[in-house]
Amino acid sequence: MFAFEPINLIFKVLKANVDLHLIPNTYLFNYGLSSSNISAQSFTFYPNMAGNSTTKPSEKLEQREIMNQTLSNDMVEYLFQNQEVTGTLRTLSSVINELEINTIDLLKIDVEGEEYKVLQGIIPHDWNKIKQIVAEVHDIDGRIDKIESLLKNQDFNITIEKNSLMPDTLKTFNLYAVRT
Repeated sequence: MFAFEPINLIFKVLKANVDLHLIPNTYLFNYGLSSSNISAQSFTFYPNMAGNSTTKPSEKLEQREIMNQTLSNDMVEYLFQNQEVTGTLRTLSSVINELEINTIDLLKIDVEGEEYKVLQGIIPHDWNKIKQIVAEVHDIDGRIDKIESLLKNQDFNITIEKNSLMPDTLKTFNLYAVRT
């Protein structure tokens, strides 16, 4: 298993968990994936809900509004405390080339709004190496349609399900793609 995390503080926790639980055959990389190689990408890091850290903090405003309806203002303020950090991004194809990867059984993507960019970082001859994809997609600005079209053009069968754990207004979906 290969895992990628561009935000240093989250990467340290990831590494500590892998070390603590002695997870075998796990390789960790302190960079993320995107459509191009970027040495210093800016991220909004939420220390109190690190999984929401993103390059697109404006997309978290609707989530914040929903949380305001059920949580105290103090709790929402606490959860949305943030700081700007930088991290490195690379294309998936550059990683495939560097590590001489021949097959990817499952590509899992959960990148808080940058799903399409991760897929754009795959060059044509690397697509056939990918058997399956699972992605959490935030359907803003037609992201689902763009991703679905891209994957169908690469001979994947697509299934899209509403993430039942999230309010409908957040437009969060799970996308499953299997090579035909």
